[in-house]
Amino acid sequence: MMDVTQLKYFIALAQTLNFSEAARRCGITQPSMSHSIVELEKQLGSPLFVRSRKGVTITKAGRELLPSALEIVDIAEKTAFRIHQMEHGKTGSVSISALTTSSAVLSKCLTAFSKRHPDILTDITFTSGRSEVLAMNEAKYDFHFAVQEMVPAGETFDSLVSHVDHLCVAFPVDHPLANESLDFSKLAGERFIAVSESDGPALYNEIRRVCEARSFTPNVVCQYDRAEAVFLSVGAGTGIAIVPEALGSVFYSENVKLVRIPGSDAIRTYVVAWPRNITNPAAKLFLEVIRELFE
Repeated sequence: MMDVTQLKYFIALAQTLNFSEAARRCGITQPSMSHSIVELEKQLGSPLFVRSRKGVTITKAGRELLPSALEIVDIAEKTAFRIHQMEHGKTGSVSISALTTSSAVLSKCLTAFSKRHPDILTDITFTSGRSEVLAMNEAKYDFHFAVQEMVPAGETFDSLVSHVDHLCVAFPVDHPLANESLDFSKLAGERFIAVSESDGPALYNEIRRVCEARSFTPNVVCQYDRAEAVFLSVGAGTGIAIVPEALGSVFYSENVKLVRIPGSDAIRTYVVAWPRNITNPAAKLFLEVIRELFE
């Protein structure tokens, strides 16, 4: 059966498509790298790479394996680290999934928690809108720092409002409308960059409602899977976009000017959510801090 080390070697080769570079990254010889990949291919019964004089390319089977390999290695490394910490007197861990736009609030919580419980580890994963929704449905984390509408309906989760944010129109700083009062009628024909519906359903729907309420249809010329990529693309002068204001703090760019969209429908409500039935003792301690800060 394949092991974690084999998967690490496979990931290195999939990322570099070069046996010598992959071997260097992993601290082994090229023959050892080649042997490991061949053995993995034998175990799976399928070629993972095509070798030719022109170089190395990954096969369909290799592309199918890669995301699972990344997840397996990540879980194995985090688990090994937690066990190591426990063996050295540490006392548990808390797993957290968070949107980038919750970074400031998350930092506040971590500061308060670490002062009170310095020996408890916090494992943080930043997610996009779609992956955050999936993470909640899969019950993978102790806490979620997310937008309110991402929390599944029903009695599975409890939550507290942590903060609000505003949707803004993001302009390249030298755009002629960047320093004018916001008027959606003047945005007709502008090149819009957006997050795709499949990758950021919550943000996509918020932007759609804001535009519909102002009888505006954006001319979307490019879509990305992360709001962060949209923000950076605006800074590069590709077009304009509607983004959460908090992105300006996380990804500060002197090339972007954010103009708030007025109206209550342009306000985003964020929460800290957690499974109603908490069994992790360390998570219960983290919840005490959350309640003190936001209840």
